[in-house]
Amino acid sequence: MMMLKKLLRAAKPVLTASPAALALAVVCAVGASPAWAQTRAALVQSVDEPGRSPYQELISTSNCLVSFCEFSFSAVPAGKRLVLTHINGGASARTGSLPTGFVQSRSRGSQYASVAFTGMRATVGEDLLTRIIFNQTVLAFFGPGEQLSASISVNSGTGEQFVGSAILMLTGYYVNVP
Repeated sequence: MMMLKKLLRAAKPVLTASPAALALAVVCAVGASPAWAQTRAALVQSVDEPGRSPYQELISTSNCLVSFCEFSFSAVPAGKRLVLTHINGGASARTGSLPTGFVQSRSRGSQYASVAFTGMRATVGEDLLTRIIFNQTVLAFFGPGEQLSASISVNSGTGEQFVGSAILMLTGYYVNVP
């Protein structure tokens, strides 16, 4: 009610002009507030929205030594931060000892982060090889320019060794660095 009184007071000179001018003034005055509020809401954005820029990289290697496999992933792009959320993969081993795994980052020769992961056993086929499956949720952050790599290793002193190839997939998302 109070707003209507203010509107009528402001429109008093227009009342004497013409009914069409009055109608235009009322429409413009009433319509201005919601349009402004709507424009302001559109300017708000969540910088850390996970679905904004997804990341997934899959590396398969047949370069496993007897007790060690290494994977080289892409560097984090300039202006971005990688939020790593999941590690998946698999490798075949003779006796089924669980390997130790690490995802590391390096920049200019220095190691910055190291995230440990492990697997679980699954017997596959008639050759009695044991497949080690990696499926772990993580939360790790890597900065612009950091080079990612991963490794898995088993204790060769127990007679354990990798057989064939191994595969590893990293999943997460990029956010813009402010």
